[in-house]
This record gives sequence, C-alpha cells and structure tokens, in this order.
Amino acid sequence: RLVGRRLNLEPGPCGWEMLPFCLEPGLEACVLYKDGQWLAFNRSCPHAGIDLLVGGDIEDLSELNAGVVVGCPAHTYLFDPLVGTCLWDASRGLPETPPLQTYEVSERCGQIWVKARPLPKPVSKEDWDQARADAL
Repeated sequence: RLVGRRLNLEPGPCGWEMLPFCLEPGLEACVLYKDGQWLAFNRSCPHAGIDLLVGGDIEDLSELNAGVVVGCPAHTYLFDPLVGTCLWDASRGLPETPPLQTYEVSERCGQIWVKARPLPKPVSKEDWDQARADAL
C-alpha cells in the first residue's frame, strides 16, 4: 500500500527520518529511514498501547547482535522493528506481550510502499535466552 513519498520524510526520533501513516482509523504507524535502512511498524506498544515514538527509544544494538531495537517508554519492553518480536519483557522471562506489527518497506520512483509482515510465532522456552535479553 502506498503511504507517501520520500520527499515527505520529516525529522524523527534518534536521528531517523520519519513518515507517519495510518492504515485504518485509530491505527497509527510510521516508516523510519536512516543510513539506507527502512523500518515500518505500528506506533502503539502491543503491551499497553503507549506511542513508541513519544519518549521511546530507537537504538542500534548491533554490537550485541540485536540490530535496531525499539524501546517502549512506559515499561521498557524492547521490540525488533523488522519482525516484531519482543526481545525483553518487564516480567523478566519468556515474553508474554504480543509482537509488534511490522511492515516491509519498498521505495519506487520516490514513492514509499508498505506491506504488513506476518506476526512472528511466540518464542519457545527452549529458544529464550534471558541472559541475552538482559544484556540489551
């Protein structure tokens, strides 16, 4: 779905350029762009509905093998903005919070298009690594 044009990108959080969009009434989302990387996700935290871009944080944690991470300002939940997985949950254990809806982004002729990605499957107990999560 077409959500805007590259020339509509505006300054966003943490040095990213941003294009807000709405796919349906009440469902705020955004496209972010920085250093050749595109991200797109719903702005509402799936845990408590808090806007992830108002007081939240977007950090590159590549040195921890986590890539870019979006942090919720309310309860510090951390999400992978590419696939939506909750990487750290305030309950300190296997995340119970639902995943974040994310979108594939493509740019064609200056137009920005998004397509919803399937939500990831919940992380299994066998695959959960609390020490890695705490390192984030």
